[in-house]
Amino acid sequence: MVIRQRMHRVLAFLLIGFFAVSCSLFDNDRKASVPFPCEDGMADGYPCENVDMFAHLSLYELTGDSVDTRLNDIWGWTDPQTQKEYALVGYTTGVSFVDISDPAQPLVVGRLPESNLRAKYKRLSFDQYPSCNLSIGNTEFSRSLTEGSTWRDVKVYDNHAFVVSDAQPHGMQVFDLTKLRNYSGEVMTLEQDALYDRFGSAHNIVINEATGYAYGVGITQGEICGSRDSTGLHMVNIQNPKNPEFAGCYIDGSPGNYRIAKGYIHDAQCVIYDGPDTEYSGKEICFNSSEGNVVIADVSDKANPQTLGYKRQVDMQYSHQGWLTEDHSFFLMNDELDERNLGRETKTYVWDVRDLEDPKFIGYYSHETPSIDHNLYVKGQYAYETNYNAGLQILDLSGVADAQLERIAYFDTQPQTDAPNFTGTWSNYPFYESGLVVLSDIETGLFVVRPNLD
Repeated sequence: MVIRQRMHRVLAFLLIGFFAVSCSLFDNDRKASVPFPCEDGMADGYPCENVDMFAHLSLYELTGDSVDTRLNDIWGWTDPQTQKEYALVGYTTGVSFVDISDPAQPLVVGRLPESNLRAKYKRLSFDQYPSCNLSIGNTEFSRSLTEGSTWRDVKVYDNHAFVVSDAQPHGMQVFDLTKLRNYSGEVMTLEQDALYDRFGSAHNIVINEATGYAYGVGITQGEICGSRDSTGLHMVNIQNPKNPEFAGCYIDGSPGNYRIAKGYIHDAQCVIYDGPDTEYSGKEICFNSSEGNVVIADVSDKANPQTLGYKRQVDMQYSHQGWLTEDHSFFLMNDELDERNLGRETKTYVWDVRDLEDPKFIGYYSHETPSIDHNLYVKGQYAYETNYNAGLQILDLSGVADAQLERIAYFDTQPQTDAPNFTGTWSNYPFYESGLVVLSDIETGLFVVRPNLD
């Protein structure tokens, strides 16, 4: 018996030693394979926690022109044939496509220049475009009308990119991403495969990949659904990507509290609903960030969409964008103007949407900085937030039902400041299978990083 016990102890000791060595080797391998691991709170000079950095591409590398060029939105695509992962990086006059399959050496393979519908939609003056008063001055706006736009947004459906732009008559570009396979060593100048022209400017494009519908939001130039007087969701059938077709409008000004136009929707997430409110199971529901409100709409019938519920919080300044938890029970929202208008730290709003007809504000998570929050996405139990001068902030959602979130990782692309200015990171894309996350920094370029969350 004594001998057997000693043998067990020896075996246990050897196993513990084996796992300790294995973990050490794994950790060393990780550090060896990552050019800039997050160590002692820094990665290549950038403050961090649990986020390693692989690479950084400058504005010039991305666009070929660093003069008056700025980055904006970012999205991702994985080629189903080659399994290569790409970053789709918006900038002042187009979109850059970056192969990140070797994340330490990202490769710009092509650029898609902006489209031009000025012949169809008259150019706007600054006074005709009130939404610009939210963030920029007259000089920058005037330049954007002739040379591009501060705002450009891109999403993906069925291996096609869909690109819109605000503050210019642009329409919705459609580009076949499989053409990126034609890269042969020289950066390609690409052409759109189709152009949807029933609206000119759009602040963003929202896509429900489960249904094949796109939703133009923030439209102030259009044949239908968008004008200075009223604008909501401009619905487009993109099931045949190269032949997008108008599908309907959703506009409801009854919630009130609008700055730009009646029923104005700044951003949205549209899903096939699979949450606790079983009355709407299987319906196509849009969760809209609508200036002074969060507005929930059933858009299953494109000819007759219906508002289900809406709510505002008393000190909410501007409902900018938000994302659902994966169980469709809670909606996390960012307020783009509260830091500047109220002089307070960054807030992540948490809404209980388990009853779609009666959403409830349950509280907010307060960040350590006053940086403005811009875009956030949810993957698994984590929220990936892009907070301008505070960079990427990753929150654990285990306590979301009580608005008790916890920051577990971050990467700051602007270490010199956390000021509440519209500078720094515009957005992030966290949905790659590889676990990579890409960040677009307005002034400094593309960052390829990978969080260590497990």
